[in-house]
Amino acid sequence: MSSPLIPPEQWRHLFRALLRECSYLPDPIAKGYMHDYVVQRFRRYNDISKAKPLSDPHRQFSLHKTATQKLSLLKRANEGYSRPLEKVLRLSYGRKGKKRRELLDTFIAPEVPPDAAAVMSLVEKPIMFEDGWKPPSIVIDLLKSQLNNGMISQLNDRSVVRNLEPPIPKENSWGKPVAKSRRRNIRKTWYQSLLDGLLPPLPDTQLETLEGLISGEMPWTSPRKRKAVNVSEQREDNLDVKFLTKGPEKGVTFRDFVNGRPHKITRRFMQRLWRRISCLVPRLEWNEKGQKHYFKWDTVKPLPEISTVIEHDRLSDLFQKVNTEGKLIKPPSKRRTVTVQ
Repeated sequence: MSSPLIPPEQWRHLFRALLRECSYLPDPIAKGYMHDYVVQRFRRYNDISKAKPLSDPHRQFSLHKTATQKLSLLKRANEGYSRPLEKVLRLSYGRKGKKRRELLDTFIAPEVPPDAAAVMSLVEKPIMFEDGWKPPSIVIDLLKSQLNNGMISQLNDRSVVRNLEPPIPKENSWGKPVAKSRRRNIRKTWYQSLLDGLLPPLPDTQLETLEGLISGEMPWTSPRKRKAVNVSEQREDNLDVKFLTKGPEKGVTFRDFVNGRPHKITRRFMQRLWRRISCLVPRLEWNEKGQKHYFKWDTVKPLPEISTVIEHDRLSDLFQKVNTEGKLIKPPSKRRTVTVQ
């Protein structure tokens, strides 16, 4: 068997560097999720029986590039760059990536039929994507709620399907009815595109953690990084690789600030990002009047209150300056008296 192109020491260095950066993340949920994500990815490709053969050079370099990109993302997030840090938070809170799909599958999973009658009604329903099939009502309700919320289109980078039904034409190009297989494929493509744009609710424990971090009820401290060990400077030749590829060393430039600037990670800075994430999390609540569920969304800035609480003793003073028609009572005008001499 040929020796690996990338030595194991380099993989071990990447693994330790990724775990180190995960421990510096300023969010408790992101810290745990990204740590488990890194460990699962390395264990997946460490198991030879489950992973694809790694003797392919292209495969090795592709995996190494992915690990390096994730390390760069975590480093920039810990340095205070807002976009990389928000991307890590979206991955951790299930607004994109693998966790979003897992939360969505759990959310739309059908309930287990309790009795034989429910089983028979389930069997009599049309097969998925066939004629007469309809998506779950909870999926359509969530889609309608997202389409009615204008804030999601500004914050979310995923396209949302705007059609509440699959766009199946009545006739094909030859003026004949659309084939059954074609109708099934249109429904399947439409439903997959619909699921790709949905934002599922968070579990109650994670939602309470997010709301506690925003309100300040949950304690939070800025993570402290370990100082690097001082390495003795080695004398380098004048014609090293860096000099030959990038030229002579420059002074202070703005190259590191092209894609944003690093921020000092404070609670105020994190609360802005947490509130942006909270705007992408639907809250499933129950309407007693309509006897049905509905979705509630957060806003970037708290909305002003449209009502106020008045004590019972001051109810008579509420409409003191208003007449019976609901208009303000104008004070009597003061007429000037002119004296003729």
